[in-house]
Amino acid sequence: MRVAYLLADPGIPVGGTKGASVHVGEVCRALAAEGASVTLVAQAVQGAAPPKVGLLHLDPGPVPSGPTGEPARIEAARDFEQRAASALAEIEPDLVYERLSLFFSGGGELARSLRAARLLEVNAPVAAERERHFGLVRREVADRHERLAIEGAHVLAVSVPLAAWALERKAASVEVVTNGVDAARFDPELRRDEGSELRRSLCGGDAEVVGFVGSLKPWHGVDVLLEAVRRLKGSRPRLRLLVVGDGPMRPSLEEFTRRAGLEGVVTFAGAVPYAAVPGHLAALEIATAPFLPAEEFYFSPLKVVEAMAAGRPVVASRLSTVESMLGGTGVLVEPGDPAALAAGLDRLLGDPALARSLGERARKRCLRELRWDAVARRILARVDELSPRASSRAGSPK
Repeated sequence: MRVAYLLADPGIPVGGTKGASVHVGEVCRALAAEGASVTLVAQAVQGAAPPKVGLLHLDPGPVPSGPTGEPARIEAARDFEQRAASALAEIEPDLVYERLSLFFSGGGELARSLRAARLLEVNAPVAAERERHFGLVRREVADRHERLAIEGAHVLAVSVPLAAWALERKAASVEVVTNGVDAARFDPELRRDEGSELRRSLCGGDAEVVGFVGSLKPWHGVDVLLEAVRRLKGSRPRLRLLVVGDGPMRPSLEEFTRRAGLEGVVTFAGAVPYAAVPGHLAALEIATAPFLPAEEFYFSPLKVVEAMAAGRPVVASRLSTVESMLGGTGVLVEPGDPAALAAGLDRLLGDPALARSLGERARKRCLRELRWDAVARRILARVDELSPRASSRAGSPK
């Protein structure tokens, strides 16, 4: 089976370290491992495509960020569709697999012209998210493209809230497919020595190490985590916090660390290659996902499932999709509450047997239910059903 993966977002580079880039790479890798011939068609490239995955880089040239860059981004999306049309005609894909992207709505027409099946992956309400966190002047243009992309499409949504959101926009069918993990890559036994060495070099050999691995964005709540650690440092002198990742919040987080007297307690490791993430998780005793309160939390957090696969107990905000992903294998606390987060961390640090048990159960859950190969099989199983020769059937979130 030939699959063309359309990635029309210049902010998600192939081979990048952010969660969206990892997600794209892992889906493509898993599809290829299931025997599909996969070509990743992308605007931005920062590193290599996964093994056995072809890469077609339709470089738009410099695309400025922020509201001032919107005209260039709109033009880049239009150019991407035109160039992808000729490229896909040569590939002759059986499936056009598209990630919903800001200002891009060409996937449906491309699939129709090729008489290929199409699946639209929805990871976020992209226009609303962009406006809320980065500003969006051309909201009406973004909404129009978003509506055109979703209406009549067969959607794979990473969470139940996003499934409902897509159905409201007249998707033909919706299936919930949460993020997965390559459990073998995060095997804690294989990463034990690597984790121990990183623990010694970054935090000290006798430290109690808790950590955050992910992008440093406002909604991830790392500022709440820093405050929780500040509250605990007096009673737990060996406590160390390892922050792995980068993003717009890093300067303010580092400034808080200085003002709070946490410079000997908190280590900012910065962004690391994805191949190094399992080792950094193995260096932790406890992983965290301290998301801030949100009326509609629609994420399917990679950081949570990866920590679970690494056999790390997770202290996370009590949000529906996070709670569902953990399935009773973590400690849930009130979002945005540093006292509650500190209490959750203190509980597990003071009860190593409980921490170990939760970590073991979390990994077993990943092995049983949360694997990328299962995601790939679900994608490929739908191609015959969704071919243009099959009748389109409406569906509902599963």
